[in-house]
Amino acid sequence: MKGLIIYYSRTGKTRFLAEKLSEIMGIDIAEVRDLRKRGGPFGFLRGARDARLGLKTQVAPKSFDLDRYELILLGTPVWADSPTPAISTFLHTHNLKGKKVIIFVTSRGVGYRQAIDILRGKVEARGGMVVAVGSVNTWLRGRNYLAKAASLLAKSWQYVTADLG
Repeated sequence: MKGLIIYYSRTGKTRFLAEKLSEIMGIDIAEVRDLRKRGGPFGFLRGARDARLGLKTQVAPKSFDLDRYELILLGTPVWADSPTPAISTFLHTHNLKGKKVIIFVTSRGVGYRQAIDILRGKVEARGGMVVAVGSVNTWLRGRNYLAKAASLLAKSWQYVTADLG
């Protein structure tokens, strides 16, 4: 089974976690970039509003070739108890039929359960099957903590990823 991590990151914490997971698990990685300006406090507030409302955004790249992957790891920060507009847009535009999906979210420790539930619904609506989930509290956490968290997540998913290669 071949795997791919698809993630969005505004501050770099989800990116760092995704990169560590890619290293540990030996799978491909791709970033979804939000083309709207989300920097600064106003960008964050607009992003949180858009996430809460389930709005889509312009992303790059617009599409990913998922045909050669059986397992998709989907990573996003949690904004206003919701997945980011970039990941919502990815899910809206890609068919996940027959794909196993692992959802992982980063947050300040709140809202992650609701965001995972929303993501699960979106994945299943696109034909994917959620086989595992994970969350990491990134509030005031550094790279050493995130690296350990990646290792623990990968270990907890071994039953799903044992036949990656």
